[in-house]
This record gives sequence, C-alpha cells and structure tokens, in this order.
Amino acid sequence: MERKEMIYQLSNYGYSKATLEAMPTRDLVQLLKKNSKDRILEFLKMAGSEKQVEIASDNTSEYIGRELENISRAVAREEIDFLVLYKAIEKIFFFYGLNEATELVLSQVSDKHYKQITQITELIYRSYQESLLEEIEELCREYPPEEQYEQMKIYSKKREDISFLRDTIQTIKKNNNQTRLTKISQLKFEIIHDYFPDSLYENYEEYYEDEDKKNEIIERIMSLTNAYRKSVLKNKKIVVLRNIEAVLLRDRDRENEEKTLIKHYTKKFAEIVNSEDELAFSMLLKESLDSLDERDVKKIIDNFDLSNNPILQQRYNILMRNHKPK
Repeated sequence: MERKEMIYQLSNYGYSKATLEAMPTRDLVQLLKKNSKDRILEFLKMAGSEKQVEIASDNTSEYIGRELENISRAVAREEIDFLVLYKAIEKIFFFYGLNEATELVLSQVSDKHYKQITQITELIYRSYQESLLEEIEELCREYPPEEQYEQMKIYSKKREDISFLRDTIQTIKKNNNQTRLTKISQLKFEIIHDYFPDSLYENYEEYYEDEDKKNEIIERIMSLTNAYRKSVLKNKKIVVLRNIEAVLLRDRDRENEEKTLIKHYTKKFAEIVNSEDELAFSMLLKESLDSLDERDVKKIIDNFDLSNNPILQQRYNILMRNHKPK
C-alpha cells in the first residue's frame, strides 16, 4: 500500500490529514495496523452479538478466530501454504465483505507480505463473487434463456453486495421457491412469445443484442462469405444477422449437396455414354434435370463428346429443348 493510500484510509477513520502527512511512513504503517486491529475487535464483538450464525456448534467469533489462526500459520511458514490460505480467506467471506475481510486477514500478516496478501485476498474475493453468481445461474438453469439473461443482469450489477447474493441463493433454495420462480419466468416468457410476439425484441433487447453473441454470429458469417465488411455487420441487429447466417448456411448446404450430385451424375453418365445405352441415357438425363439446375447438367454433358453417337446427341437435344425448369 502506498503512503498516499495509507493517509487516505486513516483520514477516513477520523485522523487529521495534516497530522498524517507529517508522520514518517513507518509510523503510518504502525498506526494503520493498530487501527485495523481495533476495528477487528469491534467486528468480532459485533459478530458475536449480532450474527446468530453457528458453524459446527461454534459461534461466529470463534469460527473467524480459528480461520485467522490458519492464516497466521499459513503465512508464517518459510513458503506460504497457499492452499490453506485460500480456504481460510474464502471462509471469512462467508461473513464479511472485501474491506472487512482484508483487515481481518492483514492482522495476521507481517509487513513483507502485506501487499501480496492484499492482492491475494481481493483475488479470492472476486473468485468468490463469481462462484456465487454461477450458483445463482445454475439455480436459474430452467428459465427461458431470455429470462435467465435478464435475471443474471440484475444479480451481476449487485456483485459487490455478496450478502445480497448469498441471501438470494438461500431464498431461491428455500422451500419450493426454485420451482415456483422457474414456472413464473417460463409463464412470463410464454405469454410474451405466444400473445405479443412483436414485443419480444422490445422486452429482451439486451439479450438479443448481447455483444458477445453478436460477435460470434459475425465471425461465423465472415467465415461463410466475403460479401460483407465486419463494420457493416456490427451495425445490424442480431435478428438480421441470424437471418443472414441462416441463408448462407442454406446456400452452403445446397452447394455441398449439388457438388455431391454432380460428382454422382458425372460418374453415371460416363458409364452410360461408354455403353451407348440410349434408353438408360434418356432416363438418367431426366433424373439429373429433376435433381440439378439445367446449367449444371449441361456442364456435366460437356465433359463428353456426344458427336460420336448421333442418337445420344439427338436425345440430349430433344430432352433439353422440352425441359421445363421447376
């Protein structure tokens, strides 16, 4: 922690900024540590009097005290026992937010580890936040995707309030709430989908215009064609992008199917032309015209010299002249 930050923290605790700025850095460090310990005692006192949570028949104060001892032992080793440290810090987050937990953890840390453990504590806090959000998302797994997105948007905005996230998890798990809330979200979506389809986009615009989803679709479109510039696609709505992708995929599938059919009929015509079977030639020509565009059939026949067989040439000319494209 830099000197400026220490002065800022202590000034928030009521110390005169002018007095703090006049103090040597070493004295600032000691004052901050003493102040932190005093606040820790207050936290523990409050925990014992206000929090009624019990873990393994111990009260909160004893529970936190045990985890602080684990932290102290973990950092006192020649090499920090990070596994023990991580587990202990995460358990403290069951009861406290980032600032309070950091002060508790740092009370067990020597000066040389101060910065490192501060960073580790915040890292674990962010990981703990994400684990709570992931648990909520899992509890909402049966929601329609649009509704799940809307709900997680609300919870994500409250990520700094881990008490709210924990309470949310407990509320959803309580009694039959998960099933009931799932049914409500499904019912809401079904009503909009079935009776107000024109307002789907309006109700779930952020879901449909999710930037990550949009970028994924754009990348897939760019892999299918060079007909669009990425900047042009980014200005289009996701519903339009999905339609473009669907058309391109249909075209690709049709093109692949046509290539397979062209290969198949080229082989068949080669066999029949060589055998000079006029009836088989006529039947195959009709079949190929039903399966392929006339243009593709002409390309196939151009591979063969029908001038050596006037009858095949005549049948070909008659059938092509009388063919009526679908």
